[in-house]
Amino acid sequence: MDDVVIRASRPDDMPAVADLRWRWSVGEGGAEPAATPDDYRAAMAAFAPAHPDTHRCVVAERDGAVLGMAWLGLVARPPTPDRPGRRLTADVQTVYVHPDLRGLGVAGRLVTALLDIADDLGVERTSVHSSIDGERLYRRLGFGDARLLLQRPPED
Repeated sequence: MDDVVIRASRPDDMPAVADLRWRWSVGEGGAEPAATPDDYRAAMAAFAPAHPDTHRCVVAERDGAVLGMAWLGLVARPPTPDRPGRRLTADVQTVYVHPDLRGLGVAGRLVTALLDIADDLGVERTSVHSSIDGERLYRRLGFGDARLLLQRPPED
């Protein structure tokens, strides 16, 4: 497991990050793509540098290959009278590990790296919309139920 490095993504990682997301969504999830793989790689390569204030990505790398990813979405909160210096909230997003690395603790290391970033930025709350498979991991890392955190799906 020492051969897997968790690090901040670099611009040249984005094609591999796009390929992981493609594998997850299209290959494993059966989603119908709305773009070609090349167009999707280009979109991902453009996304990261266009959103440095709102998104951070970490990757898992082994032998020079990016085999895992996780994103942290950041949202600035408006000030309130009792907290004029109110900070950010964050959302763990798009955590994926290639099947070759599953079961080795890589997802936990990726999420922990995101939580470290959130802590360094002074984030006041970090949330995650988990899959059933990921719930145990997130609970083990300190996530819990938030009684009044509600969501509304978009109207079709």
